[in-house]
Amino acid sequence: MSQITIRNLPESVEQAIRDRARERNQSLNRTVTQLLEKALGIKPETGRKRDLSDLRGNWTADEADHFDRFVAESRTIDDEIWKP
Repeated sequence: MSQITIRNLPESVEQAIRDRARERNQSLNRTVTQLLEKALGIKPETGRKRDLSDLRGNWTADEADHFDRFVAESRTIDDEIWKP
């Protein structure tokens, strides 16, 4: 495999890559490779995924808060219905 050096990488891009790598517990190299594959529409040849890991971390904090507020009522117990 070959190597590429990227010069003048914006600090915000570097930090986002480092954050992503930390979140996924991956090396920087693997994270950048996956990001490039996704951006270029190249899928590595692997078996079928059996989880939802591609979906994690895609919500902003505001979106997650909105979802939590939306489902909060369903997380409560109605004492009238659930009397022992």
